[in-house]
Amino acid sequence: MKKEIGCINSCAVIRYIENKAPDKLDQLFENLGPEMAGIADPKVFLSDFNNWISSSLMVELFRRASRILGDENAAFHIGYDSVVNRDLGYIQNIFLYAFGNPSRVLKHIQRMNYHFNKTKKISVVKSGRNNCIVRLKWLPDVEVTADCCLMNKGIYQAVPRIWGLPSAKLNETSCFFKGGDYCEYHIKWKNRRPLRDFFRSLFTPWEVARESIAELERDKEVLRDKYNHIHQLNLDLQHKVDQLTSLEESSTAILSTLELEKLLDLILKKLLSVAKLDRAGIFLLNEGRDHLVLIHAVGVEDRLFADLKGYQIPLAKMDNIIARTVRNQKLVVVRDVDSLPLNRQNLLLRKLNPKAFILVPITVKGKVVGIMVGDNKENGNTMADIDQNFLASFANHIAMALENATLYKKLEDSEARYREMVENANEGILVVDKDGTIEYSNKCLGDMLEYDELNGIPIYNLVDERDKKALLRLLLKNMEGVVAKDEIILQTKSGEHINVLLSSVPILSEDRFEGCLSMVTDLTEKKQMESRLLQAQKLEAIGTMAGGIAHDFNNILTGILGYTMLLKQKSDVDSDVRRYADIIEKSGERAADLVRKLLAFSRDSKVGEARGSKVKAVVQDAMELLQSSMPKNIDMDISIRTGLPLIECDPTQLQQVILNMCINARDAMPDGGRIRIEAEEAGFDQMSLEYSELAAQNGRYVCIRISDTGTGMDSRTKERIFDPFFTTKEVGKG
Repeated sequence: MKKEIGCINSCAVIRYIENKAPDKLDQLFENLGPEMAGIADPKVFLSDFNNWISSSLMVELFRRASRILGDENAAFHIGYDSVVNRDLGYIQNIFLYAFGNPSRVLKHIQRMNYHFNKTKKISVVKSGRNNCIVRLKWLPDVEVTADCCLMNKGIYQAVPRIWGLPSAKLNETSCFFKGGDYCEYHIKWKNRRPLRDFFRSLFTPWEVARESIAELERDKEVLRDKYNHIHQLNLDLQHKVDQLTSLEESSTAILSTLELEKLLDLILKKLLSVAKLDRAGIFLLNEGRDHLVLIHAVGVEDRLFADLKGYQIPLAKMDNIIARTVRNQKLVVVRDVDSLPLNRQNLLLRKLNPKAFILVPITVKGKVVGIMVGDNKENGNTMADIDQNFLASFANHIAMALENATLYKKLEDSEARYREMVENANEGILVVDKDGTIEYSNKCLGDMLEYDELNGIPIYNLVDERDKKALLRLLLKNMEGVVAKDEIILQTKSGEHINVLLSSVPILSEDRFEGCLSMVTDLTEKKQMESRLLQAQKLEAIGTMAGGIAHDFNNILTGILGYTMLLKQKSDVDSDVRRYADIIEKSGERAADLVRKLLAFSRDSKVGEARGSKVKAVVQDAMELLQSSMPKNIDMDISIRTGLPLIECDPTQLQQVILNMCINARDAMPDGGRIRIEAEEAGFDQMSLEYSELAAQNGRYVCIRISDTGTGMDSRTKERIFDPFFTTKEVGKG
């Protein structure tokens, strides 16, 4: 806001009202608008010649003066009296006396005007010994009214009165406020006598000097008061700056740490540095909100605080001033503890012995959560100077710190709880960003894919080439905001393939795709079960078919074996016919045994019952069947201990086991080698130690070992040797 009017002008208005209507002076200063907002004493400000105000405020003062006095020409009288009563100040008096007569004064009127009024330009059109023509050109964009013109008329008419002459005669030939381009005054006054002018020229300098010295002394006192006032304002300002700085630093502390005790220590130390307090502490309401608990303090010796920490005050205690302040939710200042009827046996009073203290409730979202306590331990007089508004603001910062720390603790606990749930989940979980890079994966997924760390790996690198298009389709659905799932083959770090079900949920931020959260379910066991079920269904179908075939085949074998028996009866023992009949009979019996095996395998039919069998005979029968299938570059080494007991088994099934193992050994030695079959008796203790799951009863056991010099099995293959349909052979090789 521009300031065009020196307060020498507003001072003239004030003094005129003081003289004419002193009881109505207060009306001049009521609600002067935003320009005077924050001015403690408008009268003092508007009376100080060193201050400036806007032309609009000066116009308002003229308007109020006219209303208060009931005189529409009040501005004229104000200007006239300001000259007559010398209200223009000692500087103006020097100008007026020094110039000696009205003619000289009016010639220099523009230079004088500019020091105290910047609303117009003044020019002297014509000047004589007892007359002149003055023209006032009002500046654009400056608010002025006819009252401004009236005040100038009053001043010009009163100028001759300074030298004891009659008032000047003024004729306004043009008026800006009546449509003219400017205001023009034709002024005439009477000349002084020469002798009188001579004596006045002698004594005027002394009179001017005397009045100037008196005025300077008065102004010196004013300047001294102003200096003291400004010095105090500077001190107050510096204190406010320190307070604001402490608030800013406490805000920074709130953002820098979320550890509650460390946070409160930082904030309370900032408080002590600016609040004229010796000690400060924080009480918080417990979870039941029925007790206040001392949780932290600064300025208190460590040993003493160790005794006080955790001190509780029942909130319902009526005679406790701290509890009462929390209930009332109003700041309390106690300037003299000795003047209050407090319980001197109270632990805080006995240990701390404060001279004065202040209590400031701490509220979060309109709800009291605790109280801040500060005291003076030596001198209670400083408590009167404490800025209560500042302490209330500081309490708000503490409230924010408490809320932030509480929210962070809840967030931390929640994150830890959910992270534990995610990390310990039996399903693989991963978060992928919008570019397809893994941002997070849990332990289950890492174990599933044999990775210690998956973060930062593109998810496309984990998918088999055949399923990358399927993964892309799934992610495109997520980008559209749709939940999607599909079966996908992932590749482990070792190169194995795993069938998984990938269920993916989009992560959106303000409707923008930011990535997705996916659940990975290992389908390996499910696929195995499906395969087993399919195989079981196949075997069931085979069993059904085999049942019919076996019935017909048994009928055929019955005829063959029956006629073979008749043929043997009709032939000589040593004849070729008898020998051929024996071969036919043995082949028929083997065929019947094969039918029984087929039924046992496909329909779980009952096979031959277990009976006492010789190990050597079973092994030899198996070797006879193997001879035709073993290549010449593989040697068979048989070692059967003598004196072995009979074993209880189905010889056909045991023979099949030996055959299968030897055939597998053969396939593992494409370049030849040796197969060794050993059988020896093993005691119960040895069997219990080596094969605890087999040695169920005390007794005699026979151990059959089959070894070869082939490629062997890795650990993963060994783990699956008892899976019914597991094989490492190529398709078509068993």
